[in-house]
Amino acid sequence: MKEQETRQSLDRHIGALLRGHRRAREVSQHDLAAAIGLTFQQIQKYECGENRISASKLVEMARILQVPLMAFFTGLETDQGDDLLARFCQVDGATGFMQAALRMPPAVRAEIFRLAASWTEQP
Repeated sequence: MKEQETRQSLDRHIGALLRGHRRAREVSQHDLAAAIGLTFQQIQKYECGENRISASKLVEMARILQVPLMAFFTGLETDQGDDLLARFCQVDGATGFMQAALRMPPAVRAEIFRLAASWTEQP
């Protein structure tokens, strides 16, 4: 049972990173699916970890999304529950927030980050 839970956890982790990278590249599930010969429903199942992604499909998706293959394995060397990137990528609006943050001047971005951190310190 523990092994099956570990596999499911890994599938969810990789799926969350797939979703994050796909959104960051502004590629729809439909477009990604069409590029690799699948349906968008299959991409949905991959992203939520319901179905396992084969190595060949993962390589194709990395190529299409223009990310290194290892980008789908970020954080696996630690406990998946502590992987901030995978958790953040699952938050609604995360992609837009990341894109906006990258376009901000560094001083403004630093102030936004400081403000966000101060809000979490409030009782």
